[in-house]
Amino acid sequence: MNEKLNQEQRLEAFAEGLAELTRKHGVALRVTGGVIIEAPESFEGIEYFTGNNGDLLPRIGDNWL
Repeated sequence: MNEKLNQEQRLEAFAEGLAELTRKHGVALRVTGGVIIEAPESFEGIEYFTGNNGDLLPRIGDNWL
C-alpha cells in the first residue's frame, strides 16, 4: 500500500482492484460502510470467511471487524 496516498485515493485504488477481482472470479459486492484501519500493518493478518446469505466476514486474529 502506498502510504503517500490519502484515504480517498486508497479507497479509489481499492475499488479499481476490486473490479478486476470481480471480473476474474465472477463475484460482485455491494458494500455499505466499511472498515478503515490507519495502520497498514494491521491488515497483514486479515482473513475473510463466508457467512450466511453470501456475506464475507473480515477478521484479524480473534477480532471480527
